[in-house]
Amino acid sequence: MRVSQIGEFGLIDRLGRFQNLTARVIKGIGDDAAVLRYHVQRHQLLTTDMLVEGVHFLRSMPAEKIGRKALACSLSDIAAMGGVPTIAVVSLGIPKDLTVRYIDKMYAGMLRLARVFGVSLAGGDTVCSAKITINVALLGEVERTRLVCRDGARIGDEIFVSGPLGGSLKSGRHLTFTPRIREARFLVGHFKPTAMMDISDGLAGDLGHILKASGVGAVLMMNAIPVNHGVTLRQALTDGEDYELLFTLAKPVARRLQSRFPNKFFAIGEIVSKKDGLRLMDNVGKSQPLNLRSFAHF
Repeated sequence: MRVSQIGEFGLIDRLGRFQNLTARVIKGIGDDAAVLRYHVQRHQLLTTDMLVEGVHFLRSMPAEKIGRKALACSLSDIAAMGGVPTIAVVSLGIPKDLTVRYIDKMYAGMLRLARVFGVSLAGGDTVCSAKITINVALLGEVERTRLVCRDGARIGDEIFVSGPLGGSLKSGRHLTFTPRIREARFLVGHFKPTAMMDISDGLAGDLGHILKASGVGAVLMMNAIPVNHGVTLRQALTDGEDYELLFTLAKPVARRLQSRFPNKFFAIGEIVSKKDGLRLMDNVGKSQPLNLRSFAHF
């Protein structure tokens, strides 16, 4: 059997068999970050993201923005858990012909964003590789009472996103997005989402991760999904690289959020029974299964 036959998430499920979790690990594979016992009042978060030339960026793109994106992706994972980022280490695979100035610019982009969010860049590793590869490992912290994972969505919860979706690669937003750490901290401090993650591979696919972890289904409202200018609904559902928050709230809490912030967070659907799967409802109330594929590496 080859990796292409089981796909990216089939591979992740398979690798999950090799987890060796000590008592310190609260959550391993299956969320945006690992959750570790750390303090009587706080958990430690650990995430890692790898960006590869030709997949996540092109060498012709501005080096500062490539470095910025590398750190921003990991910051987004910490946001998805409701946490605050603290310390990062960065490992590089670099071709021999890459200029030192190019690398300096990548790190300048990372450092600028790190300072915005109070993150220390504390080292890493370098190796020779055929293509530029950037791996960021990031620590964070979250209060035990504010931790949000993917497995808490319940039937009747409303589904939200934190901004318009689609067209990130074509527009260049995938290089300039702001990780939603401040929004996530606001939500976990005042509204207590029942489940949350960031949208990296597309709304349709990423919502599926919440549904699988929570053992539920969902109905999305076609006319409620916010899309970026010039973007189709299909693109909003599948493009990915949006890095907006995708989260669920109990109905009474959802109503309170909508009444206070009607143009900040967007209600796009509802959690339903697992047997209903994932469905898309049109403007006249007719729904159909949503089988669109989001991005996958294999």
